[in-house]
Amino acid sequence: MNVALTGFMGAGKSTTGKRLARLLGMPFIDADAELERLHGSIAEIFATRGEREFRRLETEMIERLSADGPRVIAVGGGAVVELSNRRMLRRHGVIVHLKVSPAVAWRRVAHRRHRPLLGERPDLARVTSMLTERASAYADCDYVVHVDHRTPLGTARAIARWYRARQPHAADPA
Repeated sequence: MNVALTGFMGAGKSTTGKRLARLLGMPFIDADAELERLHGSIAEIFATRGEREFRRLETEMIERLSADGPRVIAVGGGAVVELSNRRMLRRHGVIVHLKVSPAVAWRRVAHRRHRPLLGERPDLARVTSMLTERASAYADCDYVVHVDHRTPLGTARAIARWYRARQPHAADPA
């Protein structure tokens, strides 16, 4: 069963995902990194092909990655806005949302320039607005971890405990 990590930009999906994969003894894959490996940078895809084409490629990637589990998958920040993507992820595993406050997300992404939806100079108002727009999609998950005051390893440990508790236990010997 896969563990799909969702959350806004800067929530720590990739960093936490690597640590979680080690704890669970599963492979890790970052959907955005894999998409870039195959199709070029996300910023370039947005600029030359548009967001609609990027979202189509993202859905194809999620379908492929989720079917190849079990694994830990870091899913792009906007991927779960599409209901069909959430259904696909849930069909092959669980969805864990890394919840980050607008202020922390903004601090983590303000210096980055490769976030097409945030623009050249990300501001707190834009981050807050996007988090509000995505709130219901992010809430459609199996487990939420608030990450503002957690390290990636602490977040990974919390998810690993929760995940292991969900697994069916072997029958007791007679």
